[in-house]
Amino acid sequence: MTKDLFMKKFTQIMRHYAYFLQALLVVALGLLGLLLIALLFRELLPLFQALFSTSISKSNAQIMDEIIVFFLFFEFTAMIISALLHHGHTSLEFLLGLGATALVRGLITNHSNIEETIGIAVAILILIVSMAIFHKYIKDEM
Repeated sequence: MTKDLFMKKFTQIMRHYAYFLQALLVVALGLLGLLLIALLFRELLPLFQALFSTSISKSNAQIMDEIIVFFLFFEFTAMIISALLHHGHTSLEFLLGLGATALVRGLITNHSNIEETIGIAVAILILIVSMAIFHKYIKDEM
């Protein structure tokens, strides 16, 4: 067997192995997506229970916490769907938007420290400016 033939056969075996691993990755992502959907629906029950609670002030804080957890599951599920639709990859645009929404969610829940609040607001602004630059200059080149 010549060196060239050996390398060709080795490359072919590695390609089949890579396809096998990619198929396992898709199956694992699909199963994780199903699990996250189940958790997403499970979070709806405490949300509705808090909605009909008798203590308004305690209930509002609890409802906000439940909504935050719900959107965490929602965003992770959306990221898995995006990865499955794009052959295991997630777009930069999607990740920038995910980062901005995560920071807004953090800003909603924790806004007692003014320095931290300003830092989060600046980070949100940077992400939004990055998204605008990406749309204007980079997206067409990809």
